[in-house]
Amino acid sequence: MKKVLFLINPASGKLVGQNLKDCIISELDGVLDSGLYDIEYSARDIETQYDNYLSNYEIVVVAGGDGTISQIVNVIAGLERKPKLGIIPIGTGNDLANSIGILHLYKSQGLGALLKIILECKVVKIDILSLDNKFIFSNYLGIGSDAKISSDFDRLRHRPVFREIRSCISNKGFYGLLTLKNIFYRIPFDVEIRYENEHSATEITSLNSGIREIVITNTKIYAGMELSSKCRMDDGKFEVTVIRSMWEWIHLLFAILRRRPLDTITRNLMQFQTNRLELNFTGDTFCQIDGEKYDRPCRGEKRLLVNVITSCEVIIPQRCNTEYDQHYSVMRMRHCSPLEAVKSNLRKLSLLDRLKRRKYLSVILKLSNRVKFYWI
Repeated sequence: MKKVLFLINPASGKLVGQNLKDCIISELDGVLDSGLYDIEYSARDIETQYDNYLSNYEIVVVAGGDGTISQIVNVIAGLERKPKLGIIPIGTGNDLANSIGILHLYKSQGLGALLKIILECKVVKIDILSLDNKFIFSNYLGIGSDAKISSDFDRLRHRPVFREIRSCISNKGFYGLLTLKNIFYRIPFDVEIRYENEHSATEITSLNSGIREIVITNTKIYAGMELSSKCRMDDGKFEVTVIRSMWEWIHLLFAILRRRPLDTITRNLMQFQTNRLELNFTGDTFCQIDGEKYDRPCRGEKRLLVNVITSCEVIIPQRCNTEYDQHYSVMRMRHCSPLEAVKSNLRKLSLLDRLKRRKYLSVILKLSNRVKFYWI
């Protein structure tokens, strides 16, 4: 049996993490001997506290959001003997867990089923990215309006007035208010992008001031939505998406409402894949990594370098494989209209059952035409 370390962020999910320890002990009673696992609460300085300590375990299970996971990945990437990473998604942002099917499993079947999956230990490798060859992350990096939102959240969340607001609404609701506050934010300077294309040649693109944001993603899900239908987490590349105008930002809202990747909504989107990216600025900006504020660009750094450096083994549901087929099938069902979903289900039925249900299609066609506006 494998030695397991559970690291819980007590501040995650409106303090859900504070009560999680007893729940884990209860679920593991009779399943895993108490001498084969440890449970600890993570500190703020995770990189310092757990440096070289995690290699003593075969599995490290992080209970928290994307920010907590990012800090643990930062430690794991530097270890010679890397433990496998398990996730209990209790944070505000759970994009990595959502991308590999863990979030759906946790919400639908609960903690006990998730712990069973973790102990089965079926893994898939995901790429790990480096920023300036110093800071390591696995999910995404944002520059512009989304980073401004993260900066405002970090600045305001500890103030007494906003603590009262957050006690009435969730963290996601608070993020929604900050999104409305920064809806017209634009990057106030020129940006030069240098990247390696599919032929290993360097391409240079200059963007004028006024663009809304630049997003670098390694996960399928970013802030609860999909930006690229081509995204893979184990292909040695990451996706770069540039939101240049308010119109593209509106398309982003349409993509959220329709639950479809952004690149299937608009054709003029600036989006590409690469394994090395260099951004050069002419001014100071906001930057966020895995939903957490990153200060360096705000302090005068005029150049950011992003590249793929290594990989990490993450535990996934047993029925998934390296292609994340189960998650993709779920997302495909989310992306289609109600009529398309019904047709998809009809194809799985016998001929007799199809004929019995075919009469309902005419009714569904009429209804779908009436509600087509909501599926723009």
